[in-house]
Amino acid sequence: MALLTDGLWSEGVYMELGKLGEFRVVGSTREAVNILIYRWPVKVGDAYRYAVSTCYAVLDGELPADDARQAFILAVEESGKFITAKVPRNLVLVTPTDPSRKSTDMKFWLQKRARR
Repeated sequence: MALLTDGLWSEGVYMELGKLGEFRVVGSTREAVNILIYRWPVKVGDAYRYAVSTCYAVLDGELPADDARQAFILAVEESGKFITAKVPRNLVLVTPTDPSRKSTDMKFWLQKRARR
């Protein structure tokens, strides 16, 4: 459950995380900083450091939440991971079916288009 202190964003960020084809929807500053600290592939770079410091500033109440969103997007782009603001139309979002799972990772699969 998200809390107000999590720094909820106005819109989620869809990014590739982990194996090729595994995506995640990141919707809060707390979630972003956890990914940056614990799951980031390479913890170097100006955008990475800026994103971490901005996320902490948002969680401390010094900046608006969407500042962390913009900084996170820059860090994802710097890392070379795939990122998009919206789910592409030809992909289907598959969410975990077991509600007891703690993971919020989601997968996207190519959807075959019907012929006209």
